[in-house]
Amino acid sequence: MSRLRFKWQKAIHAIDYIARERPGITQYYIGKILFFADREHFLDYGRAITGDRYVAMEHGPVPSAVRDMLKLDSGYPDEILDELDARITIEREGNKQHVYSKMLDYADMLSGSDKEYLSAAIVRYGSMAFGELKAISHEDPAYVAAWEEAGNANEMDIDLWLDQWLDEPETAKRQLLEQTAYSR
Repeated sequence: MSRLRFKWQKAIHAIDYIARERPGITQYYIGKILFFADREHFLDYGRAITGDRYVAMEHGPVPSAVRDMLKLDSGYPDEILDELDARITIEREGNKQHVYSKMLDYADMLSGSDKEYLSAAIVRYGSMAFGELKAISHEDPAYVAAWEEAGNANEMDIDLWLDQWLDEPETAKRQLLEQTAYSR
């Protein structure tokens, strides 16, 4: 199973970007927007925006680290939580967390293509009904395999994205492995 390297600063910038575009968006929609943007960017450019690890959960794929980051009691290091707190505000309403950008000017870590894919995912999925979004995300081959294998919170295998949508998945897997080994 291929693994990506989680980029927490880019993830924070992506969360902020989404919250700027959709003030008050919930953690559920942030997770789905990141999932679709990460997957499509990964398939088109060979790198995901956040590098998060996706897990199969009852309501669809969930970016594991981002999910934990958005919990107020996540146990993340102060450095990460301080940067997150500097960029967004989270308001709880029952089991939902509404996320708002603080709209601060800052050095943006997102590339042009990162923003393009996030914007496209926001437009396509940001206003979709919960049930429809859940159904679409449940169709992902990596989600299906992870859910069938072990159910809730099982890691999704991104190699299945490559197998499903690329003409030469083995070449892409080899390049991904080399890239991951080189970045260590």
